[in-house]
Amino acid sequence: MDKETGAPVSAADEVKSAAACLRMLLESEPASAEQVSAWYTRAEALKRTLQSSVCGIDVPHLIWHYLDDADIRFRDGSYAQDQILAVEKIVEEWGGGVS
Repeated sequence: MDKETGAPVSAADEVKSAAACLRMLLESEPASAEQVSAWYTRAEALKRTLQSSVCGIDVPHLIWHYLDDADIRFRDGSYAQDQILAVEKIVEEWGGGVS
Protein backbone atom coordinates (compact mmCIF):
# COMPACT_ATOMS: atom_id res chain seq x y z
CA MET A 1 0.00 0.00 0.00
CA ASP A 2 1.11 3.50 -0.80
CA LYS A 3 1.76 5.30 2.49
CA GLU A 4 0.21 8.53 1.23
CA THR A 5 -2.79 7.33 -0.76
CA GLY A 6 -3.43 3.86 0.62
CA ALA A 7 -3.57 2.52 -2.94
CA PRO A 8 -1.94 -0.81 -3.76
CA VAL A 9 1.65 -0.59 -4.99
CA SER A 10 2.87 -2.90 -7.72
CA ALA A 11 6.41 -4.15 -8.20
CA ALA A 12 6.48 -2.20 -11.47
CA ASP A 13 5.61 1.00 -9.60
CA GLU A 14 8.35 0.36 -7.05
CA VAL A 15 10.91 -0.34 -9.77
CA LYS A 16 9.90 2.81 -11.66
CA SER A 17 10.20 4.88 -8.48
CA ALA A 18 13.60 3.39 -7.64
CA ALA A 19 14.80 4.09 -11.19
CA ALA A 20 13.68 7.71 -10.88
CA CYS A 21 15.55 8.08 -7.58
CA LEU A 22 18.67 6.52 -9.07
CA ARG A 23 18.41 8.85 -12.07
CA MET A 24 18.33 11.84 -9.69
CA LEU A 25 21.39 10.52 -7.87
CA LEU A 26 23.21 9.97 -11.16
CA GLU A 27 22.42 13.55 -12.16
CA SER A 28 23.74 14.91 -8.85
CA GLU A 29 27.08 13.12 -8.62
CA PRO A 30 29.31 15.08 -6.21
CA ALA A 31 31.67 17.52 -7.91
CA SER A 32 33.46 18.42 -4.67
CA ALA A 33 34.37 16.70 -1.41
CA GLU A 34 31.84 18.93 0.35
CA GLN A 35 29.02 17.57 -1.84
CA VAL A 36 29.71 13.93 -0.98
CA SER A 37 27.96 14.11 2.40
CA ALA A 38 24.76 15.58 0.96
CA TRP A 39 24.79 12.96 -1.81
CA TYR A 40 25.09 10.20 0.78
CA THR A 41 22.08 11.61 2.65
CA ARG A 42 19.98 11.24 -0.50
CA ALA A 43 21.43 7.78 -1.16
CA GLU A 44 20.53 6.66 2.36
CA ALA A 45 16.91 7.62 1.77
CA LEU A 46 16.83 5.43 -1.34
CA LYS A 47 18.52 2.57 0.50
CA ARG A 48 15.84 2.67 3.21
CA THR A 49 13.13 2.67 0.54
CA LEU A 50 14.68 -0.28 -1.28
CA GLN A 51 15.14 -2.23 1.95
CA SER A 52 11.51 -1.73 2.92
CA SER A 53 10.13 -2.58 -0.51
CA VAL A 54 6.59 -3.90 -0.18
CA CYS A 55 6.94 -5.99 -3.33
CA GLY A 56 10.48 -7.14 -2.62
CA ILE A 57 12.04 -5.84 -5.82
CA ASP A 58 15.27 -7.55 -6.81
CA VAL A 59 17.99 -4.93 -6.42
CA PRO A 60 21.22 -5.79 -8.25
CA HIS A 61 24.28 -5.94 -6.00
CA LEU A 62 25.90 -3.20 -8.07
CA ILE A 63 23.24 -0.72 -6.95
CA TRP A 64 24.13 -1.23 -3.28
CA HIS A 65 27.78 -0.54 -4.15
CA TYR A 66 26.81 2.56 -6.11
CA LEU A 67 24.89 3.90 -3.13
CA ASP A 68 27.93 3.37 -0.89
CA ASP A 69 30.79 4.44 -3.19
CA ALA A 70 30.41 8.18 -3.85
CA ASP A 71 33.67 8.95 -2.07
CA ILE A 72 35.52 6.35 -4.17
CA ARG A 73 33.97 7.66 -7.40
CA PHE A 74 35.00 11.19 -6.42
CA ARG A 75 38.63 10.09 -6.02
CA ASP A 76 38.84 7.63 -8.94
CA GLY A 77 37.46 8.85 -12.26
CA SER A 78 37.91 5.52 -14.02
CA TYR A 79 36.00 3.68 -11.28
CA ALA A 80 33.34 6.39 -11.40
CA GLN A 81 32.89 6.09 -15.14
CA ASP A 82 32.58 2.30 -15.07
CA GLN A 83 30.18 2.28 -12.13
CA ILE A 84 28.01 5.10 -13.46
CA LEU A 85 27.69 3.43 -16.87
CA ALA A 86 26.64 0.17 -15.23
CA VAL A 87 24.05 1.91 -13.04
CA GLU A 88 22.72 3.87 -16.03
CA LYS A 89 22.20 0.55 -17.82
CA ILE A 90 20.22 -0.81 -14.86
CA VAL A 91 18.12 2.37 -14.71
CA GLU A 92 17.31 1.99 -18.40
CA GLU A 93 16.40 -1.68 -17.87
CA TRP A 94 14.11 -0.58 -15.03
CA GLY A 95 12.24 1.79 -17.31
CA GLY A 96 14.55 4.76 -17.37
CA GLY A 97 13.24 6.41 -14.24
CA VAL A 98 10.87 8.57 -16.21
CA SER A 99 7.26 8.89 -15.08
